[in-house]
Amino acid sequence: MASVPFTLLTAFSSSINGGNPAAVVFIDLNVPTSTFAGIARNLNQPMTSFLSKTPLPSKDEKVAAFGIRWYTPSGHEPPLCGHASLAAAQAVFERPDLVSGTVETIELHTLTHRIVTARKVEGGLIEIQLPAGEVEEVVGEAKVNISEIVAKAFGRTVSINYVGKGTKGFDHCLLVELDEKEKLGMCDVDAAALRNGGFAVNIITAASSTGNEIFVSRMFAPGILPGDEDHVCGSAHCLMVPYWYKKQGIPRGQEARAKQVSQRGGDLKVVWEAERDIVRLMGVTTVLGKGELYLS
Repeated sequence: MASVPFTLLTAFSSSINGGNPAAVVFIDLNVPTSTFAGIARNLNQPMTSFLSKTPLPSKDEKVAAFGIRWYTPSGHEPPLCGHASLAAAQAVFERPDLVSGTVETIELHTLTHRIVTARKVEGGLIEIQLPAGEVEEVVGEAKVNISEIVAKAFGRTVSINYVGKGTKGFDHCLLVELDEKEKLGMCDVDAAALRNGGFAVNIITAASSTGNEIFVSRMFAPGILPGDEDHVCGSAHCLMVPYWYKKQGIPRGQEARAKQVSQRGGDLKVVWEAERDIVRLMGVTTVLGKGELYLS
């Protein structure tokens, strides 16, 4: 019976009970899509990264390139996943049979021709570079409708400072800023109510009052993710980082901290490089297990 290696990790936390878990499977990316969906369903992790079994050609000995695809347990294939990219990079660095000690950068080549780059940085962290996104404000009746949907999800009227929708490839994303007095991490949220908003990804964020980070957030994708909430969503920070840098007047290129306040929680270091149109996310990864996955 054929088998492929896999690694199970959690991203953006040093605790096995924190961060966002992801499975990383090294496999022939030319197999039928039903194979990816079936494996992701069996592994039942928030996201499964599928990496090419061997590196793609690279002209730089310090760079190792791999093809990548992502699948949720429901069989949905997103165009981008930050936390599973972080996990994938760590899984590659853990494979000396695939990459030599001279490799400093991992390139993850996606189906949309985007390249997610990852590298080791100081403090045992992995850094990934993702495309920066933009939000445009939602006003008028549309804002009223979304505010009502958010109130239903929270079971009460909440103080909303801003409602925006993503652009530049993030059109499926909604960003809502709550007032920090709402204590986002302590809120019970009925994510199913957010389905009526028309967005696959629903990002709720607020300024942080702890002094440890600039902002906190939660992300909900009802019907797509297990439990409807993402523990730590890397790609949501493609929108949040530029948004908060602008709002807080943080100098571009300066490092800041962010925290996802889901039940598992996660910590990120972030940088917005506006000139390069990218967001840099840094976090720790923790290996939960490794093994062989048997294929029929």
